[in-house]
Amino acid sequence: MKISDRVYLVGSGKYGMELSHSTDCNVYLLDGGGEYALIDAGGGVEPERIVQNIESHGIAMKDVAHLLLTHVHGDHAAGAQYFHHRYGLNVVVSAEAAPWLEQGDMNKTSLTHAIRGGVYPADFSFQACPVSRRVQEHDLIRIGHMELTVYETPGHSRGHVSYLWEQDGRRSLFSGDVVFAGGKVVIQYIWDCSIPEYADSMAKLHSLGLHRLYPGHGPFLLANAAKHIETAHRYFTRLEVPPNF
Repeated sequence: MKISDRVYLVGSGKYGMELSHSTDCNVYLLDGGGEYALIDAGGGVEPERIVQNIESHGIAMKDVAHLLLTHVHGDHAAGAQYFHHRYGLNVVVSAEAAPWLEQGDMNKTSLTHAIRGGVYPADFSFQACPVSRRVQEHDLIRIGHMELTVYETPGHSRGHVSYLWEQDGRRSLFSGDVVFAGGKVVIQYIWDCSIPEYADSMAKLHSLGLHRLYPGHGPFLLANAAKHIETAHRYFTRLEVPPNF
């Protein structure tokens, strides 16, 4: 599904558009002009459905070169090994989270906790995946003619990053699970969810003056994203927490 210039939604599960398996986050495909990249990989259950959605637009998987992960929770990163092994995608993830992905660490990715809590089935698999590039704050990533800037945005999880894309003076953010439409967030009972870090990340995003927001679940925003970010930011400045997604 093409949703804006150079951006396709090719995966989305039960908390989104139901384009692919229910365990998938929103998976975006970026068109850099002959070279493509995925933002997040989904849960790795029936990843062929994501491939089918890509190919339905006449885009060949051989032209998809990169996989940029926002964080390494199961619904965003468990599909990484499939795309790397099957199609050779270069996997990009934060420097902090890279070891957890490379080791398939069920504890650091909070999967042990999530399976115990019934978020995922008992047989949910998270396979270790090699990392091609470890990124940190203000690193630049080039996808064909596109350039994205990395912003470290912990709070929902450690090692969480968002990717900023500027085009014609307009700023778009691929935000993973740090913020959603309506200024909602995801605060969970997991080892690395931190309200103070969440508040700092929201203040950072509030300062960017965003136009478009492509979150990890739910609806994307093609205008006025800054107002939604401001909603979440104001909750934190009042020493409150925004509503959960």
